[in-house]
This record gives sequence, C-alpha cells and structure tokens, in this order.
Amino acid sequence: MISPELQQAVETARASVQLEREWSMMNSVPEGASGSSGTEAPAGYLELLPVVNGGIFGRIVVFDAKTVGKMQFYADETEGAPVHLERDSWFCFGKVNEDPLFIDRKDGSVWGFPDMGIIWWQSDVFERLSDNLDAFLVEYVFGPGYRSLSGAPDDDQWWRLLMRMERAE
Repeated sequence: MISPELQQAVETARASVQLEREWSMMNSVPEGASGSSGTEAPAGYLELLPVVNGGIFGRIVVFDAKTVGKMQFYADETEGAPVHLERDSWFCFGKVNEDPLFIDRKDGSVWGFPDMGIIWWQSDVFERLSDNLDAFLVEYVFGPGYRSLSGAPDDDQWWRLLMRMERAE
C-alpha cells in the first residue's frame, strides 16, 4: 500500500519540477499508469504504478511499466560476481547512478550495491536499504537519504528540488 506521505511527495514533486527549467529538463515525475507492468512484479512495485509510472529523480531512476520487464537481466547470474542473483528471487525496479536496485521477492525489502566507484557486479557489498519500496522512495528518492545513496553534489538539481519541497536540509 502506498503511504499518504509518498503520495503527497509524488504530487508535490510533480508540480515542483515545473518551477525551474533545469528541474524539468533533468527529471521526470510522470503520471500513474493503469494496468500492470506485463511482467511478474512484486506488490510494492505494482502498487506504485497508479501513483507514478517510473521516473527520473536525479541520479535515481525507477523503471516504468513498459521498460521494467526488459531490465530484469540485471537479476541474471553474472559469472565471477561475488553476489549471486536470480530472477526468481530478485526484481530489478530501477537504478542509482548505474547500479541496479532490487526488490526481494520474498519479503518486499529493497536492496542495492552502495559501493561507489566499483562496478556493481564486481562488488561484494549488497545491502538492504529499506523494508519496502514505499519506505525506500520516501527516504532516498523524496527525502534526505538521496545524497548519501547517490553521491550527488550540493548543486544536484534533484537535491535542490527536494530542498525547495522542504524534504531535505
């Protein structure tokens, strides 16, 4: 279920992104989509689609319903990778910089590769970032955790938008 806090953050961001040209050029907070992603997706992702159908939030991208199925190759096992993934266990819903973000299909938690400067599939650090997609989005896409996860500088346009929305300091 999408929390009222996330719903409000999406609506405010959608309106705010139009306030400055750079924000609208560099980011996208699309309307929601009806239907499904066409791929077997976790409940958290499917619940998000009617609210916002993917988006570009600075350095964090959430794949839209049309694209997400094609991005599941990130969950394929990579020979020589220290972390073993598989599509039956992991659902790739987006990325931060070039590092994929996953939902654990068993419990809905969100995981990622937080090592900056290391190619994600070569990293042995795979961490739980939040208990569910809603909490991840509130904290890292629409909240103060954006910069710590993405490594964005002070002048990052999404960060500036978050400060304008009073969701970051």
